[in-house]
Amino acid sequence: MKGTLQPKAFYDNTYRCNLLKLSDVGADSTNMSNVEHTVQTLHDILKSYYKVARKRFVDNVCMQAADRHLIRGPDTAVKVFSPSFVSDLTDEQVERIAGEDASTKRKRADLTRQVENLQKAKALLIL
Repeated sequence: MKGTLQPKAFYDNTYRCNLLKLSDVGADSTNMSNVEHTVQTLHDILKSYYKVARKRFVDNVCMQAADRHLIRGPDTAVKVFSPSFVSDLTDEQVERIAGEDASTKRKRADLTRQVENLQKAKALLIL
């Protein structure tokens, strides 16, 4: 169908795309026999189905891979960092694994000092 309609298309500057007259589309589709029309309809239905099925398949593969490697697999973080494993860690190990970086620690200390100084200043002003 695309091959027979292509020569009838014209460019429209308003919409900036190729357009067809509705009469040209209707004339092209009425020339098909019932069998051709049925074949075309079934082709369109199957094409739509496989497009949706392909997307769903890819989504399922991604979900299963994430589930296997991040949640339920033998070496996942959920199993490695069990409560018994974490309770056996030293303070230094916990700090290395989950601690803040040096710049964040400095910023937190500066802000804590500022809060303390402001509270002392407030207390002096209230007196």
